[in-house]
Amino acid sequence: MMALLFAVSAGIKAQSVTYNHDESVQNQVTIQETGAGSFTPDLYYDAFHKSYRNWAPEQNKLSFRTLTVAAMKLQEPYAEKIDSNLTKRMRVEAENLLDREVDAAWLVEKGKVNSALSTFREHVESITLNGGNYKTYEDWKETYDMVVFGIQCIQDGYMPNSEREQQYMQAYKDVRAKDVKLVKLLSLLKSSHHHYWSSHTLQRKENVVRNSGLNSLTRWKDAAVQAMQRK
Repeated sequence: MMALLFAVSAGIKAQSVTYNHDESVQNQVTIQETGAGSFTPDLYYDAFHKSYRNWAPEQNKLSFRTLTVAAMKLQEPYAEKIDSNLTKRMRVEAENLLDREVDAAWLVEKGKVNSALSTFREHVESITLNGGNYKTYEDWKETYDMVVFGIQCIQDGYMPNSEREQQYMQAYKDVRAKDVKLVKLLSLLKSSHHHYWSSHTLQRKENVVRNSGLNSLTRWKDAAVQAMQRK
């Protein structure tokens, strides 16, 4: 119990604050903060710190605070203007971000572009069916794949919808132009294929007629020989 009381009394003494007022120190702090008051003892400052005693009241913290507040007041219109411009810019960038991330142009143009791609793909697949070789098919299939890849790049690109629409329309025109060339090629292949088979069929007919004629001539000669033998 005695040890506990001793510890409590020691803690109370340790937490107690002793205040000793010093007027000269208070004057120094007051002059530094607001510029009011005077240094004491005056004889000491007049002898050793006369210049400091003369300019310290003018160079106080209150004057610096006042000048700082005044300078900040002058900057408020500029700060408000900057804040307003940044806010407007933020809204514009938010709209641009939304415009670039949401591909609204594809929702409008996808039907037209996909239809052209589908037609082009059908014509590519019919190359070999119309007499074209596999190398020709591979070349046009690579062209089709390049167009599809270009459209995918437009879809994945970071650009506004107005530019996306222009790119989609350009891709559509490119597909149509390539398809026109391919249709001309297919028409030429069909014509060549038909000409080949027509010539082949005609040759076969000529061979049949020729063979029939030769067979008839042979039969006639055989008949003549047999008739002479009977005589």
